[in-house]
Amino acid sequence: MKKVLIGGAVAAAVAAGLYYSNQGAGGGASMAELDYVPADTVFFASQLKPFPYKQYAQLLPSDMMSSGTDEELTQAIERAKAQGNVNAVFFFELLNQYESSVRDGSYTQTWGIGNDLRYLGYAIGLMPVMRAELEQPQNFINTLKKAADNAGVSYADESLNSQSYTRFTLALDDSSSVAIIAAIKDNWLTVTLDSEFNNQDDLALALATEKAQTSLNSSNRVNDYINKYQWDGSSISYVNFEALASAAVADKPSRLSSMLDAILTKMGQAQAMQALRTPGCKADIPAIAAKWPAIVSGTSNVKVSDSSADFDADIVIESTDKDILGALQTVRGFIPSHVTNKDDGLFSVGYGIDVGKLAPLANTVWSAFTQAEFTCEPLMMAQQQAKQSNPMAMAMATGMAAGVKGISVSVQNVVMDFSGYTPQVSDIDALVTLSADDPTTLINTAKGLVPQLAQIEIPSDGTPISMNEIMPVPASGNVDAQLAINGQHITVYNGEKSTALAADMSSQAVDANGVLGMSLQFAPMMDIVLEAAASTGEELPPEIHSLAKQNMKLSLTTDITDNGIEMKSETNISKSK
Repeated sequence: MKKVLIGGAVAAAVAAGLYYSNQGAGGGASMAELDYVPADTVFFASQLKPFPYKQYAQLLPSDMMSSGTDEELTQAIERAKAQGNVNAVFFFELLNQYESSVRDGSYTQTWGIGNDLRYLGYAIGLMPVMRAELEQPQNFINTLKKAADNAGVSYADESLNSQSYTRFTLALDDSSSVAIIAAIKDNWLTVTLDSEFNNQDDLALALATEKAQTSLNSSNRVNDYINKYQWDGSSISYVNFEALASAAVADKPSRLSSMLDAILTKMGQAQAMQALRTPGCKADIPAIAAKWPAIVSGTSNVKVSDSSADFDADIVIESTDKDILGALQTVRGFIPSHVTNKDDGLFSVGYGIDVGKLAPLANTVWSAFTQAEFTCEPLMMAQQQAKQSNPMAMAMATGMAAGVKGISVSVQNVVMDFSGYTPQVSDIDALVTLSADDPTTLINTAKGLVPQLAQIEIPSDGTPISMNEIMPVPASGNVDAQLAINGQHITVYNGEKSTALAADMSSQAVDANGVLGMSLQFAPMMDIVLEAAASTGEELPPEIHSLAKQNMKLSLTTDITDNGIEMKSETNISKSK
């Protein structure tokens, strides 16, 4: 089963590419299919402009899936059959067909996918809907039917409002079932779930036979996001916290709240939400959600060719709470430029944080919550518990580190020795930085706390001293770490590249530029994993060896802006080794 799970992880890597498109930046999204998406959908995922799926898939390792996975899936299917678990057999059969299509490239024959793909994912209440524009959508339904035949799942062709569809019935117990509904309209495949918790009107909307009364198109929400964040309009996704809050308190009629109530009643928990449906909660909870309305993501630049793919994408935790955002912005710190350089080095991570501002931040957040005028009983109880704690204790804990603006670790290269009983680092090219307003004062403070450091003098002109002068350690290969003050940064480093990076730190002022930065080169990291496994004789699945061939570089930054908490990523995938 381990290999099956790894196969699922690889499937996720393939699906990740569907998040992006090959369109340039700029422009809005006008799409007739958005007329069928309710404006109050609790989530939305999309590829609004064609994504070159087949071209992207060719960048992945050709042997990503192995025959070993087929064997394990066959065993899993046989076990499920022996247990009489028809539903499990059905889904294992689908997974088996997916792996086969990835391995031999039969995407069109199996799933109907051409080179270009558009899709929409959303909810009608709690009813999930997935729609995709396919080259041959009937092939997708034929694959479902083949899996159903092998599993013994019953299916039938039906129609609603002159729209034909196929119903695959999955029995849950003796008294209930859920159906997978698959339909085709104008080369758009629709897959949804039909159960006792939705009605025929919901199904008609899911099948795109009726337009939503208030649609995503008419709300202009997608275009508002595109314009606000300067995205390219090809891929937009979000989770709607306001819709979730509204359904929880039932402050207005909605499909989501009625389906939620129906499910709770079926479970014998009809009163489970009543504590949140008082007049006070109907006012307080949506007001909180309005300050943190959504998590939204989109692409700003994507290029896919026969040799590589470049993806630039953003994720934003949106907020309109200016007081909290203002307080969060005060703790932004400094992240060195090399930390987010995905084209050089093995792995880097940096945390930008103004330690001296942590206590004021905690006090601001604590005061905002404890002093809020809630009338919702669960919130009032949480408020009373919060008042029992005092964030001022943090001021004592962080006082010694006041002036610190960030810390980072960068590994340019590492050579491991696995010949002994325990792995040893035989050589490493790495840099650790601690950025501060006044690094000399920080070191003097440390001397007062650790008497053994009192006699150590670190030149302020960037001249390094050996770490062995401070804390002698057994020699380890070519590692002779150096300690220096480079401008406003305390640096510890070893290796040629890191020595140059440390010297470059002298010209970097500790101006606030974010809260988190990182970069990673995937293939070299996986090479170390493979080397470690080989040294112990552990046999890794073939899929792991395939993943080690994937040339992927990633950089990520997180910052606090006037829009909320923003995460930006840049990913490069080149043709596998």
